Amino acid sequence: MSNKNTTLRNQCPKMKSKSPMNTKTDERRLQRTPSGLNFFLNKKVIVVTTDSKRIEGILTFISTYDILIELLDKQRTRTYMTLFKHALKYVRCDEPN
Repeated sequence: MSNKNTTLRNQCPKMKSKSPMNTKTDERRLQRTPSGLNFFLNKKVIVVTTDSKRIEGILTFISTYDILIELLDKQRTRTYMTLFKHALKYVRCDEPN
């Protein structure tokens, strides 16, 4: 039984990672010009959802499936809202470049 287990282990080759071991990739990522929603990061935006609700705030974080907006209140309280990207109709930036 132990002989059979060792032969199975020897038959399956180990997968090697093909990712580069280069630390310059993060530096290159930061030097790229922003595209898509990254262009609106840390700017005042107006987000319209698919059900036509309008949300104003500062776009603070972007991930694969959602965005985080700091809402603009008159009391200046830091209130955050998470919106899923599939629920957005469009995002408009009020600030010029």
